[in-house]
Amino acid sequence: MSLRRRHAALLPLALPGAGRAWSEERAPLRIGCSDYPPFQIVGGAEPPQGLDVELLELMARASRERLQWLRRPWVRQMADVAQGQLDLVPSATPTPERLAFGEFTHAYRNERVALLGLAGGRSPPRRLADLKGRAVKLGMIRGVAFPATVRRELEDPELARLLVLLHANDVTLSALRGRRVDYVIDDPATLLYRAAREPGEAVEMVLELAVSPVHVFVGRPTLAQRPDLLQRLNQGLQRARQLAEWGQVLARYPGY
Repeated sequence: MSLRRRHAALLPLALPGAGRAWSEERAPLRIGCSDYPPFQIVGGAEPPQGLDVELLELMARASRERLQWLRRPWVRQMADVAQGQLDLVPSATPTPERLAFGEFTHAYRNERVALLGLAGGRSPPRRLADLKGRAVKLGMIRGVAFPATVRRELEDPELARLLVLLHANDVTLSALRGRRVDYVIDDPATLLYRAAREPGEAVEMVLELAVSPVHVFVGRPTLAQRPDLLQRLNQGLQRARQLAEWGQVLARYPGY
C-alpha cells in the first residue's frame, strides 16, 4: 500500500474535535526528513515513507495538526529549526546544547546505536575503548547526537582522533565499502537495510553500544509563535499510542 493510500485510510480516526480541527486551516508544521531507512525513506517524487513518517502522522492527526515533510540532510535540520526554517525535527536525541534553541516532545520510539563494520574483518573490539591505539577510522554522521554514555566515550582524546565525519546517512555504506573508514557508528537497522539492498560486501554489527529513546524536536522560533504546541503534540502522542493503528505500524517494523 502506498503512503498516500495508507494515510487516506487513517483519516476517519475517531478523535475528539477532529472535524473542528480540520476547519481551523492552520499552516502545516514543517518537519525535516532525510533518507534514513527504515525510519525515513525518501526518493523521487513519492511522499516519504518509513516508521517515523507513519508514527508521526498518527501523532499529528491526534494533535489536530498537519505535517509537511521537507527533505534536508541531517546536518542541516537542526540549523534550519533553530533559524525557523523548519518547525520540527524527528528522531532527535536530547542534548543540553539543543535545549538552547528548542524543546523535545515525549519519546515516540527507541533507537539503537552500534559499531558496524565489514563482515569477516579484523578482530572485533569488545568495547569502544579497545580501539584506542589502533590504526582505524570511525565514521559518524556529521551533526548526529548519541546517548550520553556513548558521547562520553567518544570525548576521550584517543577515540576522538579516530573519528571521521560523514555528510549524510546515505554515504555510510559507501565509506565502509570504499575503505575510507573501518567502522561506522549508527543505528544498525539503517546500515544493514542499505547493505542488504545494494550489491557489495556484507556488513555486520560488531558491537551494540546503546538503546535510547528518540523524540520530536520543536524549534524555539515555532514555540514563540505557538506556545501551546509542545503540550499539544505530547497530548496527541499519548492519544496516538492508544490507537490500534499505532500497534499495527510497530508490527510492520519488528524490533522497534
